[in-house]
Amino acid sequence: MKKNKPALCLLLILLLVLPLLLTGCWDSVELNRRAIVSGVAIDRGEGETEKYVLSFQVIVADEISGQNARGISPVALYTGKGRTMFEALANASRQTARFLSLAHVRVLVVSEKLAREGIKDMMDVLERESDTRLTSLVFVAKGQPARDILSTMTVFSKIPANDLVEKLDTTSKQFGYNFRLEVDDVIRGIQLRGGGPVINGVTIDGNREGADTNDNMKTIAPLAVIKVTELAAFKDDRLKGWLTGDAALGTALLHNKIKGYPAVIRHPHEGYITFDVYQSQVKLSVEGSDPEHPVFIVKISQQAAIKESPNSLNLTSPKTLQNLSQILIDDTVQKMRTAVESAKKYNSDYIGFGQLMERSNPRGWKKVKDHWEDIFDKCEYRIDADAVIRHTDMRNNSFQVNP
Repeated sequence: MKKNKPALCLLLILLLVLPLLLTGCWDSVELNRRAIVSGVAIDRGEGETEKYVLSFQVIVADEISGQNARGISPVALYTGKGRTMFEALANASRQTARFLSLAHVRVLVVSEKLAREGIKDMMDVLERESDTRLTSLVFVAKGQPARDILSTMTVFSKIPANDLVEKLDTTSKQFGYNFRLEVDDVIRGIQLRGGGPVINGVTIDGNREGADTNDNMKTIAPLAVIKVTELAAFKDDRLKGWLTGDAALGTALLHNKIKGYPAVIRHPHEGYITFDVYQSQVKLSVEGSDPEHPVFIVKISQQAAIKESPNSLNLTSPKTLQNLSQILIDDTVQKMRTAVESAKKYNSDYIGFGQLMERSNPRGWKKVKDHWEDIFDKCEYRIDADAVIRHTDMRNNSFQVNP
């Protein structure tokens, strides 16, 4: 024990002295000096000296918490302009007495005008900046300034950015083709050879006058409503067009992002029938040893329930359900074919056939990657679909069927 005493004393001295050498958080900023940014809108300015117009949706903490509330807007919008994104941020900071904190940004909205010019420069900033996070959701403002999206007051959430996030989560589970697209997903999409990302669109329905005040929430029918809309299809980093209907739904199916969607199909003799497709599994593969002439195989398996069948069909008959399953299969195949043909029309492989080719045949991919657009435009593909109707909900036949 005596032999170890000097070592223990030395260890104790080190434990007491070493903390004095630590520098601590030299660049820390107290919370009461931070302005929490919940959303960022990026518009195209006039000319190159004001190329980027950034609008920051800042949370007014006192109005959100309820303590010391003054009855003012729960968020404030500050705008800065600059030749680069960082310069625009610096100019915006002149308008607020606190440091703009980007660590909690949930939504990034890009104007359609800027998206058609290209978004790779702004993506570089978002990936490089340590304060931002790659999990922020990205939207394209269709036909409207991005700033207008973040300056519209909403009913179900005090913070418009949060309302937009919740709407996307809701529609992705009920309607189908809108799904979560984060900054990291967009960056990876831009890097696809011959392809690009697919980004959710957003727009405002209604009258913009008064939409940025609490008056927008005082009527039964709000003056203006933020709405998640079509999918924006990109080639590299530039917006090429909008996907809607079968093209959008088929694209979401090919990306294997569908959580559920209603399939409304017209029966040859019994009018419209509505299915709730609540499960879809897609597997992609490629056949052929010649990389110049690949054949892509799309296999999709679905499970559905009948939600509406106001007709005389006998839903207790296995043959009837089998026929309805085939109708659903044909509809699914048509949607996916429309999606592939739309991608070929835009000459953009945003559905990921090239990425699949690279994984399946790396050597062959090296031979064709430089002219993949030409191969993608002429490539063959086959869709093998299967669907099962699991149940008919709370009843079998419609009450319109005579007993």
